[in-house]
Amino acid sequence: MPGEGAISGENARDVIGLSREYRPALMAFFLRRIADHAEAEDLTQEVFTRLAGHPDMTMQSGSAYLFQTAANLLRDRSRRAKVRTEYRQMLSDADGLGVDPIDPFRIAAARDSIGAMRQALGEMDETTEAIFALYRLEHMSKEVIADTFGIAVRTVEKHLTRAMVLLTERFGDDR
Repeated sequence: MPGEGAISGENARDVIGLSREYRPALMAFFLRRIADHAEAEDLTQEVFTRLAGHPDMTMQSGSAYLFQTAANLLRDRSRRAKVRTEYRQMLSDADGLGVDPIDPFRIAAARDSIGAMRQALGEMDETTEAIFALYRLEHMSKEVIADTFGIAVRTVEKHLTRAMVLLTERFGDDR
């Protein structure tokens, strides 16, 4: 049973006949516009593949259809090349700015790290967690934290030391 998109015997004969007749002309058409023989061959094959994909098309205008398809393939190729070039340029520009491209593995690893950090912070007593967050994340000075909590600066330092010991035990010292 022929599958969807299958071409009839008559259409296959027409495509084969057009291929024999127009393949050299299509190859020349592509080679005048692109210097890559293998790509010209691929584009020529694509023209006939598209032609074979339209079994109900009458072959009376076959040559016009072939060369219009060839021109469309070249336009598509040009658009794809332009998009690729712009994308590469964007990546190149980002490299100069010190911006890393988005990497899904890095994002997943960062989320895991943040989750582990939250869990470790949750294991600290409430005061130590708050002091650590204010000092390391909010960049508050030890003196302001001490005034806020009504404790000595030395006590703030002890809480920070306790927090750092716990985090170093949990995550190691990567310095």
